[in-house]
Amino acid sequence: MSTLRWVPTGLFTDQVGLANQVRNLLLEAVTAGHLRPGDRINEAELARRLGISRNPIREAVSGLAQKGFLVAIPRRGHFLRSFTRQDLDDIFSFRICVETFAIRQAMERMGQGGIDLIQAIYDRMVVAAEAVDLTRLHQADIDFHRAVCELSGNRQTARAHQGLETELRMLIAYVDLEQESPMQSALVHRPIVEAVAAGDTARAVSAMEVHIRSTWSNILAIYDEGPVKPTKKGR
Repeated sequence: MSTLRWVPTGLFTDQVGLANQVRNLLLEAVTAGHLRPGDRINEAELARRLGISRNPIREAVSGLAQKGFLVAIPRRGHFLRSFTRQDLDDIFSFRICVETFAIRQAMERMGQGGIDLIQAIYDRMVVAAEAVDLTRLHQADIDFHRAVCELSGNRQTARAHQGLETELRMLIAYVDLEQESPMQSALVHRPIVEAVAAGDTARAVSAMEVHIRSTWSNILAIYDEGPVKPTKKGR
């Protein structure tokens, strides 16, 4: 990360919860493409730019490292996590298993409240896409798939999906930035919503698998063999 033009200058107006504000700022930088795989988090420069001490920066960076967004390299600092092709295959093959199983179970016990929830989250995605609000779009995307897993009523399924969320947050951003427009990213969920509303389990399972396989294919189109190569965007 050789420049921080994307970072607002000056002190945060609210001094309460500075570490959380820094954390959110870094996560938004990921979803907006300002931070790319392999980028280094320059704590000193970030502190100067924000006009705060390095303590909340360290706290935020440490928290993101614990969640898997960042990796620490001794004597070099923290870097945004990179993915190998094997990582991608592992993540998406497991995701297909988890989410197709989840939506099948969810459909068996889906009431009108569940249908309304799925529709409401989808509507949030569309609104965020219209506003080109990538942060809200990506959050709604995660919420959509999390809701399906929770509606399955299977705690193990929900836990399995939660374990994937760190990787998915990062990878969803890269698909949007490189392969899809914000509106395309929202509309790919429409066949799932329609199948759920129609009560068609087979179609819902198929739509979910098609959606995940499409995302997987788009991700593979971005990455070469081996660790991802950072682009110049946001550098």
